[in-house]
Amino acid sequence: MTLDVGLIASNWLSALGSALHSGDGSVVAALFLPDGWLRDVLVFSWDLHTIEGRDNVVTYVANSLKEDYITNARLDDTPELEPRLRKVPLSQDMFSVEFGFRFELPHGHGRGLARLVQDQEGTFRAFAVVLTLHDLHRLEDSESGRLSSRTDDVTVVSGNHVEREDAEWASQVEKDPYVLIVGGGHSGLEAAARFKRLNIRCLVIEKNARIGDNWRMRHPSLTLESCRRHHTLLYQPFPADWPEYTPRDELADWLEEYVCTQSLVVWTDSQFRVHPRYDGCAGRWDVRVVRAGVETRLRPSHIVIATGMLSHPLTPAFADLEQFQGRLMHSSEFRGGSPFTGKQVVVIGAGDSSIDICADLAHSGAQSVTMVQRSATCVVTRDNFNVVIKEMFPEDEPLDVSDLRLVALPFPLLEKLSVASRQATMDAHKEIFDNLRKGGFSIADAGGNPYAMHFRRQGAFWLDKGGAALVGDGRIKVESGKSVERFTKTGLILSDGTELPADLVVFATGYTPMREPNTELLGPDIMKHVGPVGGMDEEGELNGLFRPCGHPGLWFAAGDFFYSRFFSKPLALQIKAIELGILHQDPKPKD
Repeated sequence: MTLDVGLIASNWLSALGSALHSGDGSVVAALFLPDGWLRDVLVFSWDLHTIEGRDNVVTYVANSLKEDYITNARLDDTPELEPRLRKVPLSQDMFSVEFGFRFELPHGHGRGLARLVQDQEGTFRAFAVVLTLHDLHRLEDSESGRLSSRTDDVTVVSGNHVEREDAEWASQVEKDPYVLIVGGGHSGLEAAARFKRLNIRCLVIEKNARIGDNWRMRHPSLTLESCRRHHTLLYQPFPADWPEYTPRDELADWLEEYVCTQSLVVWTDSQFRVHPRYDGCAGRWDVRVVRAGVETRLRPSHIVIATGMLSHPLTPAFADLEQFQGRLMHSSEFRGGSPFTGKQVVVIGAGDSSIDICADLAHSGAQSVTMVQRSATCVVTRDNFNVVIKEMFPEDEPLDVSDLRLVALPFPLLEKLSVASRQATMDAHKEIFDNLRKGGFSIADAGGNPYAMHFRRQGAFWLDKGGAALVGDGRIKVESGKSVERFTKTGLILSDGTELPADLVVFATGYTPMREPNTELLGPDIMKHVGPVGGMDEEGELNGLFRPCGHPGLWFAAGDFFYSRFFSKPLALQIKAIELGILHQDPKPKD
């Protein structure tokens, strides 16, 4: 039987539109499978929510939906989002009718994507749906002619006229920024690029001397582990000959160039003086920024902390550490294995940084490299991981379409789909897993999803690029299921009594939670009003990132390239809505 996917999509969307228009939450929920998913990005509330299960959708929509709140639901006319039958990512044999749609809100335009599958009675119901606020109605009135030659997805530069306007804009921003972004990594820069499209005066401050130095200071063999399409920067596609997996230095230089091509206003060698003050009556911060030794006072309405999900290097306390006469370093200090040729090295930890460092040392001719693995680790090959990523981010598809497809698969759903495909993962990794087991490495559940684990746990996995073979042939030795008991002058002793001689010990032991450095920066009086930041909430959304955090005028931006690229827009829309008076921000922090 041939499916008329256009008719299926139109009928379902018509029913959804009628139910949303009438405000009938029970009818909306009936359009979902019993175990269906709804993701809400600033539509029913000015926040992010993931709802699992028809019964929960009923409750959520009924509590949020008002009559005539969502109107004019219609199919999206973007060619890549027209109805079609597509395989559900990560699943083995699940196909859905997938399509995009648009709708109207009292204050803006909405965009959504639905995946429909047949239930036992043959009726097509929603397996997963995302609804997003795509734009605000009043933006056209707020944007100046300076932005009229630019669209949301393409930058058009028209010579000296744009240069003059950008110089004038930069002068205004430096004198009176509406938003101050702390951190010039990809999250901060992409947020700044979004803000500029919305005519939001935004200044970025970066503590390093050059943009990209946060990458240049990492070990030389580092490359990004997702394919280039996934980590493409907002508004700026890579050249056709760009490496599939971007090396460290190329990425650093590209970020530096991004500032110029997007005409962002950035102060390098600049640091936030700790503990700013917030004036709730004026809705402004009192901030001191030290730039190249000179202090400047700024009064932004909003501060965005974009200093990353990784904070201070974490080095556990070990007995007799002071006795060790060799060299100690955290993985964040590792600059390459060449200085340690002929040396005995122990790396404590078994995550992504650990295997990269161990492989670098092995290839650099270290006499011995030993990984200490306390508990089992999830391992997936980089190529296998990127099969799904490449399906989601084809080269010939607009990036905003690919982003919408992925955001329509919330993290808990990705995790469930991964578990369901566990056997296929194990089959695809038989040789890799055999090598790891041969070397004594303990493998965690093959159903783990590294992408979700990155956000939920910030570790406990790695993507294999050849490290498993080094473990299998003994070039990387593994001491698994053991912890460090104590140090000696010449090495360390493990919990089972094994003694490991070492000239160098590397602590690949992760980082402290995000709250610690932010409390140092912002002060306890500010942070006591801030909820959790980082990790997932009970719905599977990231705590405090690109969404309200509990303190007015304070936001946090962090995540991988996709997450920062997509969610920089909801962040920008929230801040712009406050500026335009559409969203009324409580001037008092929440207790």
